[in-house]
Amino acid sequence: MKTICTFFALLTTVSLFAQDKIADVRTRIDQQVTVGGIVTNGEELGVIRYFQDETAGLAAYGSAMENIKRGDSIIITGTLKNYNNLLELDPVESVTVISSGNELPEPAILSIDEIGEAYEGQLVQINNVTFANAGGTFAGNQNYEFMCGGKTGELRINSNSPLVGAMIPTGEFNLVAICSQFSYSKNDTQTGYQLLPRDMNDFISNATVTFTSPVLVDEINTNGFALLWETNVDATSEVRFGLSPDTTGWQYIKSEFALTSEAPFLHKVYITGLEPASIVYAQPFSVLEADTAFSSVGVFATQSNSTGEIKIYFNTEVDHSESTGTPAINIGNAMEDTLISYINRAGESIDFCIYNINNWGLSNISEALNAAANRGVQVRFITCGSTNHFATNELISEIPVLERPEIQEGGIMHNKFAVFDAGAADASQSWVWTGSANLTNDQINTDANNIVFIQDQTLAKTYQIEFEEMWGSAGAQPNSANAKFGAGKSDNTPHEFIIGGNRVECYFSPSDNTNQKIIDAIHTSGNDLSVETMLITRSDLALAVLDAFERGVAVNVITNYENDNTDYVNELLGSNLAQEKFVFDDFAEGILHHKLAVIDSKDPDSDPQVITGSHNWSNSANEKNDENILIIHNAEIANIYFQQFAQRFTENEGNLYVSARRVEMADLQVYPNPASDKIFITSAERILAVHIYNLAGHKISDELKINSKQKEIDVQNLLPGVYILKIDFENGKYNSYKFIRQ
Repeated sequence: MKTICTFFALLTTVSLFAQDKIADVRTRIDQQVTVGGIVTNGEELGVIRYFQDETAGLAAYGSAMENIKRGDSIIITGTLKNYNNLLELDPVESVTVISSGNELPEPAILSIDEIGEAYEGQLVQINNVTFANAGGTFAGNQNYEFMCGGKTGELRINSNSPLVGAMIPTGEFNLVAICSQFSYSKNDTQTGYQLLPRDMNDFISNATVTFTSPVLVDEINTNGFALLWETNVDATSEVRFGLSPDTTGWQYIKSEFALTSEAPFLHKVYITGLEPASIVYAQPFSVLEADTAFSSVGVFATQSNSTGEIKIYFNTEVDHSESTGTPAINIGNAMEDTLISYINRAGESIDFCIYNINNWGLSNISEALNAAANRGVQVRFITCGSTNHFATNELISEIPVLERPEIQEGGIMHNKFAVFDAGAADASQSWVWTGSANLTNDQINTDANNIVFIQDQTLAKTYQIEFEEMWGSAGAQPNSANAKFGAGKSDNTPHEFIIGGNRVECYFSPSDNTNQKIIDAIHTSGNDLSVETMLITRSDLALAVLDAFERGVAVNVITNYENDNTDYVNELLGSNLAQEKFVFDDFAEGILHHKLAVIDSKDPDSDPQVITGSHNWSNSANEKNDENILIIHNAEIANIYFQQFAQRFTENEGNLYVSARRVEMADLQVYPNPASDKIFITSAERILAVHIYNLAGHKISDELKINSKQKEIDVQNLLPGVYILKIDFENGKYNSYKFIRQ
């Protein structure tokens, strides 16, 4: 009662200055109003602030709100507008802080059915909520469904939210959030309601034992792997798993004790006795007395007995002077001929998935597929219904073709991949083809593209799972009634692989938080970052690139045309990177159609990576389209891609100088790397502090006031993965250093 009385006392004070109650002004669209209330969020939602009095809530947007904090009591004057069905003050003429640090209003406790206009702009609470994808991680600029009482609601995570990279809560919890709205529909103003949680404190667990980290996979080999996770209390570690999504007959594995003796408690369970290239569905859970915390079901895979060979081809010039051993291959106009050679040697099956395919000006791919079908190979074909794909008209009737239908929400089937002999008895027969190239005259003969062939049965089976989700069937014929595209798909494939001894990640859009995975990879850059992508329209990707630049990474960026990017992205990168470090593809022939980034290619002792695939750096790619990317962790492959990048970047007047971090850090040593229990730091300069960040950019540890030239840091309680050390020195400088906790 004290909290409520205090709150309304403050509102009474505010009302002495305010002209109107919020409920009385919510119909005055396009009019200037003056109201007051208690602010319920801070910078975690950007420059928008929500505030409420005892009658209703409202939003205020703009730079005038930047310094307004949660708990401020304010008087505000502005023009009321309807922005995508959200009532907000914009522009704000004036805002006055009456007092700070006030207790917030109690959230209104609602059911999902009650979320609506009556509570827009207010703090609300939904009890006994669950997530279908519990145990994963939140991504920025992403919506998530939650369930309660058989109903479904939606919440939104913004790109600058502290929740980005945090674990999606497991089990039942009470959700506190701000009720907001975002809908393009002018005719239907009662849709698009979404809840905006502010931080992890808005997820109030009802359980004794909870997961405090996502489930990670480690030690992948041909007959098994290990699963790791953390909990808030010591509990048993258990996993139930099987070889199909059907839980009938699943096995159970149990470990009685956590690996650590204090919170967070680390759990590790080995799943063994499997066959190579097995796809495994597994659900970890932890038990403490009568309480059980479940993660969502994840999909994992064992290593295959394939060769792991990776072949990369470009259709434009490359710079062999940048080669560190393996020269990049420019095959010119022969991309489709190379693909046809794989079609010609397929023995059992071909699953072909392409956005656009025409035979004019190319070697005839339809003829190669027809010949494969005539010799007994099962050929299945998916394309997009909203684009030209004239080559499908030349396929014989024995090859079924499924088009992604056009849907109201928009989006396209933008994949470019093919799977050869995924189920072959000989694991060396399975191949995956992917990359950025559509199969058209311009794309193959003029536009800058890359293609990659990977000999790995586990990866082939993974791409086949994605294919069959869109196909709607595991059989020879599609089932259009069961076919899933775009936002209708689920995260149902493995993401981590060991291929030829290298770590490879694979993600499909829009189900797999692909955009966030690109950001996570960019966050690992410690020496150099080379971005070569057709366009950048997502601000969070541009901000990740800028973050790398600001921590001392040598950043080079080339995109197709200036107008392909948003104005904000061009302004953000153009005003911070030197002119010769952010260039446009104005001089080279054809369209720059790559969607790739090369990370730490000049630092082979780090974790060099390549991001490539069909996924444009755009909202549509992440939220509506069918896309795929690979993240390949390999120094040789990173250098191969860098050779192509160097050629394209410099011919567009980019300055390619890349700093050699090992020279800059000659007096700094961090060892061992990878590390399992401790890392040691030695430097010629006195170290003042060491900060540890995870790949989401969140600080997870501080070692302050060191004042020494050497430091030992315990990393036993960190989950396996890649982390960034930021080391502050006495001379005012700092260095970033990437290390791997194994």
